[in-house]
Amino acid sequence: MQHTADYLTFGQWRYLRTIGQLQPLSATAEPEVLTLEPRLHKLLNFFLDHRDLVVSREQILSGVWGEGLGSDESLTRAIAALRRALQDSRVEPTYIATLSKKGYCWLAPVAEIDLPPVIESAVSTTSDSKADLLSTQKAIENWHHTKQNKLKRIRYIWFSTLLLLLFSLGFALLLSKMNEKATLPRYLQVTPVSALDGKEQSPLLSNDHSLLLFQHQLPNSTSWRWVVQQFPSMQSTHDEQSYQWLSQPHWLNSEQIIFRAQQGQDCAFWRQKVKHGFSAAVPLFSCHQFSAAGQAITMDGLYWLDLDPATGQTQLWLWQEDSSQRLLMQFPAQWRGISHLIARDKKAYALAQTGYSYSALLELDLTDLNWRVITEFDFSANQLAWWGEHDLLVNKSAQQLQVLSLRTGNSRLFGEMTFNLAESSVWQQSLLAVYPAQAVTDIRQLQWQEHTSQFVTAPFAESNRSEFLLQAHHDQYYFVSDRSGLPQIWRSQGQNTQQISQFKTQRTIQQLLWFNDQLLLLIDRQLFAFTEQSTELVAFTDKLPGSERFIVCDNTLYWTSFDQRGWALNRLEQGKPEVLLRDIVNVECGPGQSLVLQQQDSLYLKQWQQGQTISLPVQMNWRSTAASAWAATDTGLYWLSGSGTVLHYYQWTSQQQQQWPLPQVAQALIAGHDGTLFVQQFRAQDTDIVWLHPEPVE
Repeated sequence: MQHTADYLTFGQWRYLRTIGQLQPLSATAEPEVLTLEPRLHKLLNFFLDHRDLVVSREQILSGVWGEGLGSDESLTRAIAALRRALQDSRVEPTYIATLSKKGYCWLAPVAEIDLPPVIESAVSTTSDSKADLLSTQKAIENWHHTKQNKLKRIRYIWFSTLLLLLFSLGFALLLSKMNEKATLPRYLQVTPVSALDGKEQSPLLSNDHSLLLFQHQLPNSTSWRWVVQQFPSMQSTHDEQSYQWLSQPHWLNSEQIIFRAQQGQDCAFWRQKVKHGFSAAVPLFSCHQFSAAGQAITMDGLYWLDLDPATGQTQLWLWQEDSSQRLLMQFPAQWRGISHLIARDKKAYALAQTGYSYSALLELDLTDLNWRVITEFDFSANQLAWWGEHDLLVNKSAQQLQVLSLRTGNSRLFGEMTFNLAESSVWQQSLLAVYPAQAVTDIRQLQWQEHTSQFVTAPFAESNRSEFLLQAHHDQYYFVSDRSGLPQIWRSQGQNTQQISQFKTQRTIQQLLWFNDQLLLLIDRQLFAFTEQSTELVAFTDKLPGSERFIVCDNTLYWTSFDQRGWALNRLEQGKPEVLLRDIVNVECGPGQSLVLQQQDSLYLKQWQQGQTISLPVQMNWRSTAASAWAATDTGLYWLSGSGTVLHYYQWTSQQQQQWPLPQVAQALIAGHDGTLFVQQFRAQDTDIVWLHPEPVE
């Protein structure tokens, strides 16, 4: 709370806070004076004392009415009355802003001016009389206008101007900070656009809004095809051509689109006429890797992201209709998972995964091909779209979107959704989105069938909410589930599954580890110890900057990290971090007391033991294979490829490799005890394309 002087100005008002008296700054020699009634007087003083804070309704009721007194209705009436007195607007406020679901905030800059001692004395002794109020006001006016010393008057003017300037700057800073926390309207008014049986995704409106183009996959099908839906008739037309994977489409002109697709092992870009009926798609050129959102179109042509087949590094290419495609640049080796390319006005933006649950926004100048990091996120962003001319729409989670200003770097959050969203884009203040796009995740056990010579999956601890981060300990399994509302720790043993944590707030748990018979939780690059006897987490380590994947091998804690010197493998030695090896991006436990290492600049895995390193006949590109997509057991090494559709195995003793197709796409691979394997999968569910309309901020 701030100390506020007795006499001050804000907006169009001059205010004597001791007696609750308002006077317009434009007042004449006979000013109109408004004396606030006691409750409004106290309410205004409360706002002025807390003008750098967002205050809740509960805080106002407690501070103005008293603990346990007042009501929501009385507060609403008082706020409305105070706004009328200040000639303020609820819709476009100058003084009191309403922040949805948070409370209120005072907006106007305030200039504080001390009264001369004689006036202070008068105020302190005559504040109960209306006549004295008027005489006090006249004394104030006399103090302002009857100064004899011109130098003092000039100094006063300069001082006031400087004070107002300082307060303006302070207000600008306050507003900037407030904008970072300010909540945009909630988008809860849902209007269905498509409701076909199966999944719909990648919506694209035509420029004249006469049709909507999107992808559709029938239930129990593995292929996708284009659908055009007319407005306002809502008549749908399906393309006959199908693909294994389809990217986001882009308009080449008013009738044709360009898109990336995969058929079998072949990746290519295609051109197709979609308006007034589908024509046959025409292949344009091949690509090395499929990417759903790794392309953007400008007046210069089509920019797209691809992988260098030799190094696995991300490249930027350009295709123009009157020429062939050409390589523009190759991103530095430390970047991986670069995706979600968008471009406008010679600038391109993309998302890069910087860690297990971290990401960064990259800006690329398309003129000189210089790039820089705009901001880093403490979450894994996987949506990127334009929001106006100079703002970007980014997801903070499946149920939380934010708008990031490219000019100021400030971000504003939407009111939290009650459902998941993906591929969100703005059209005339409404959101066009896939709903619900991110299916819940299940943990399922992989089981080998001898009679079919293939793997099948069996339920582990499924619910109608997400389960993830399985960790084995002896004959028990620990995992994270949000089936009870918030992400909690659960324990499974045989047929018995039990919630063992009682967290009261949302926590983004990134890993579970067992170390020295302690269950450790990785939260924002810091390890915390968890015990069932206490609901509180205890810090096990300090925050470890740049830390990525953690693993425990032979009772030693290892982890990888990235800093200015590059990647490194670390271990905890006598309670202190120690760099063990350089140029290591991922690590797994190997046979005996060895480690299996993944290096930044090598496609082959390495086995390290007691200072000796040997190369393994296993290729794995760390930029396209996440650390969660491979796991080691006592018998060998397992990993996923083909976007999670193929399981590979390397046996330690025979050094032989095998591979099998999986019945369903796997997101992560988990090794249990006794060689048991688990996969984390998205549960298949129907998705629709919808409009989401904003609810006005209260």
